[in-house]
Amino acid sequence: MRLRLWADDRPSIPAMGPCFMCRRGYLAVVAVGELTTNSGGPGYQALDVPLYACRACESWLLLLGADAQRSAVRPYVATGHPH
Repeated sequence: MRLRLWADDRPSIPAMGPCFMCRRGYLAVVAVGELTTNSGGPGYQALDVPLYACRACESWLLLLGADAQRSAVRPYVATGHPH
């Protein structure tokens, strides 16, 4: 299985439903990604399951994505710095 979250500005229409992150039901949710199974060969069919998150979890996922893309080195501690 593969989880793909969208970090771009795809237009998404809010709907009412469950959030896959906080598991609360009947909230205003937007599509944030999809869960995909591999097509394992003959007799197997690939399956794409859309994932929906509430606005609070969507903003938390965006923060996690921004933190993951940030440099691991603190900006004031450069290589070869004399201090």
